[in-house]
Amino acid sequence: MKAFIVFCALVAITYGANTNRIVGGQNASPGQFKHQASLRSLGNSHFCGASIIGKRTLATAAHCKVYDVDSMIAVVGTTKQNDGNARRYKVAQFIIHENYTPSTITNDVGVVILTEDIDFSDDLVAALPLASSRPADNERVTSSGWGYTSYPGSVPNDLQWMQMNVLSQNDCSAQTGEIVTGKICTLESKGHGICSGDSGGPLVNSKGELVGITSAAYLCALGKPDFFTDVYYFKDWIVEHAV
Repeated sequence: MKAFIVFCALVAITYGANTNRIVGGQNASPGQFKHQASLRSLGNSHFCGASIIGKRTLATAAHCKVYDVDSMIAVVGTTKQNDGNARRYKVAQFIIHENYTPSTITNDVGVVILTEDIDFSDDLVAALPLASSRPADNERVTSSGWGYTSYPGSVPNDLQWMQMNVLSQNDCSAQTGEIVTGKICTLESKGHGICSGDSGGPLVNSKGELVGITSAAYLCALGKPDFFTDVYYFKDWIVEHAV
């Protein structure tokens, strides 16, 4: 893979030129993304996103497993990184797909099992249903996360979100030369896209279903496709390992 970036523990592995402008999203409102979770170290440093999909289960990217579970917490119920009232949960297990391959970023899916049930609330915290189908070509979908808003950069305090356009698998493969089985590709204009720290976060369709898990991109918002793990493709695996 050339000019590829893997979003892992806020360390971007890049090849090629940097960009001055990335993401291009907007601040989320309280309760707008009740399913959003932040995976953090015990020092409270965000390193990946995740989605609440069950009473004790989060869906995320396999490559987000960069710490031992006893060094990780999951934070929910907030759109602010510095929210002292956000709900924090210890991690009991981090299960990654048995065929996850870092070199090709294939099967990039995992589930995080918490030590206790999440305290759901109508206004701030809720689970997200899994995809009932793969998103259609050119469908509009929504991504959210605390990834860098510039590269090099840092995590923003406010959760960011933006809408993206789904590319056909043929178009994505033609533009990237990558095998895209089990992946969803999106593409917005240059200056709009995912970046380091967004990994593991949700891609949601207009029906409010989790259709993708933020996986990787060609640098940050350079006008190249972004990659998400296809939740519908891995739905049986996710359900099997959820609690």
